[in-house]
Amino acid sequence: MFGEHIAGDMGRSGDRRWAPWLLDLMRLGGSTGTQRSTARALQTLSGLEAKNHPIDDLVMYGTWARTEEINPGAGYRRWKETLFATVDDDYEELLAEVDDELPSAGIIWGGVRRGGIPELNDPLRLEADEATFMTDEELVLGAVVDGIAVAYPLRFLARHELANDTIGSVPVSVVFCTLCRTGWVFDRRVDGRVLDFETSGLLLDSNKLMVDRQTDSLWHHLTGQAISGPLKGTTLEVMPMTTIRWSDWVAEHPDSDVLDTPTPIYFADNPERPPIAYDYTPGSAYSSYYEGNRLWFPTFETQGPFEEMEVVVTVTRPGGSVAFGLDELSDRPPFAFVIGNETLIIVPHSSGARMFVLTEESLEHLQQVDIVDGVSLSSEVQLADGSVATRIVSGRSFWFAWLGIHPETATWPA
Repeated sequence: MFGEHIAGDMGRSGDRRWAPWLLDLMRLGGSTGTQRSTARALQTLSGLEAKNHPIDDLVMYGTWARTEEINPGAGYRRWKETLFATVDDDYEELLAEVDDELPSAGIIWGGVRRGGIPELNDPLRLEADEATFMTDEELVLGAVVDGIAVAYPLRFLARHELANDTIGSVPVSVVFCTLCRTGWVFDRRVDGRVLDFETSGLLLDSNKLMVDRQTDSLWHHLTGQAISGPLKGTTLEVMPMTTIRWSDWVAEHPDSDVLDTPTPIYFADNPERPPIAYDYTPGSAYSSYYEGNRLWFPTFETQGPFEEMEVVVTVTRPGGSVAFGLDELSDRPPFAFVIGNETLIIVPHSSGARMFVLTEESLEHLQQVDIVDGVSLSSEVQLADGSVATRIVSGRSFWFAWLGIHPETATWPA
């Protein structure tokens, strides 16, 4: 009842600054009555008619508030810290140092507490020919680090979302956000210290926020940047990787390692709790989310040539950012694309594209791309005219997630 009365007063005030407060109350207020009361209040403030569905109302009003950049004003951060601490004590400290009201207002609880999605730590690996459980068409995140090729099947990452691993001599974190369908491989060394990451249970614009156990800094997965804590402002180094079919990866890297099937997760602090044993069938994780084709959490309003949950292949360079339509890349031969003063060589494959930048000055006149000896995850490729192009980081994402952090992005096809 208390939450319902607060929401009613906020709505009747007509002051839009209450919108972020109401969204937090809608998410964490608990009762059906509070959810309905906050929806009525947000309907009054926004002019948008409530859908009378908890998820749809949260997404609609949250996206409206983010797009309108509504500043919640004085006292909001303390309110949020106190409210979120009712879910997990750690949230009070994690949120206290997000000192910008707009991203603070955008942070929402994802449904699990800190560490609630168990990460993989030093996961066991097999040689490719030993992984008889893998299927040809399923997707993996593939990386070559220190000359060692490793494949991380999405069937595992979609359940655990994060793996703290070491490839050769390089400590890495392989992070996959199921909500925005984006995977990155980060070097987890920062200022001479190796960080171990875990899920925070918090989201920003329907994107995973992770936290490191060494400093309790909160990190934005899509940007790789710490947004609170002692390492605030630090950006992790992103390493080249690709999202690709298993059969194509093995054809290029027959000596690759691949993650073995994780064993059930036991809880050392609660031996009475049954272990978690996930269904690792390819495509089983979040199947209703992907098939339903609608967001579960708020983000920015999505515009442009792609649908909000359409997969795009992405790249950011000094001259700007570009999102390439995945469907349009399929079966296309390598081609040149100019960003600012650079010429990129785009090499499509079955599930995305690898990208290279010419080391010479931009060749805007380049009409045909002929690559000598094919291309895999090599660090550079040579063109038939003798030019050399060096591998750069590219990724894959749902369109809404990419647009949220790159609002000025170019798109291809234009």
